[in-house]
Amino acid sequence: MILQNIRFRYNGKVVLDGFSLEIPDRGLTALSGPSGCGKTTLLRILAGLAVPESGVVDGVEPARTAFLFQEDRLLPWRTVGEHITDVLPRPRRGEAGKWLKFAELEDEADAYPAALSGGMARRLALARCAALGGDVLLLDEPFAGVDPQRTARTLERLRGLGIPVVLASHQRNVLDACDRVVGLDGPPLRLNCPDGT
Repeated sequence: MILQNIRFRYNGKVVLDGFSLEIPDRGLTALSGPSGCGKTTLLRILAGLAVPESGVVDGVEPARTAFLFQEDRLLPWRTVGEHITDVLPRPRRGEAGKWLKFAELEDEADAYPAALSGGMARRLALARCAALGGDVLLLDEPFAGVDPQRTARTLERLRGLGIPVVLASHQRNVLDACDRVVGLDGPPLRLNCPDGT
């Protein structure tokens, strides 16, 4: 995935101005930077949810990406299990158990979101996103409220999917476990430590 000379404004404020970045086609890439620097906007541009004024986004088909928002966006009237089956096409409905296991929520299939802790709700939102089956996963703060041990196990499961995963995070344990960390600053968004050190 390549972004070249991206310019983007939000409410008249320049968030990206001539921003370029190449993201590997495999593994876990973390975007790290202070709140408000433009990480979420960058993810939204990659997902096709925000359209830049100018520049090129290459190697990403928006229809084939799965996006995890910072908010869990769970439906209070649907059970944990139904949140997974709702996103699976009929021929794949039998995979629901696999994705519950992915999130370590096998024992919560019949629970409703109100009964979940914050970390459990976040894991469910992440599992639902992964279950969509996109060619690229774009994850905004995917482990907020999730304990470090479960975070480490889930990162390994994400790596095992064999697709590129791009995530924004402030958590040191998440950054340390990724294959590449892109240091960012801004606004406007700019590379801070392009070699990941």
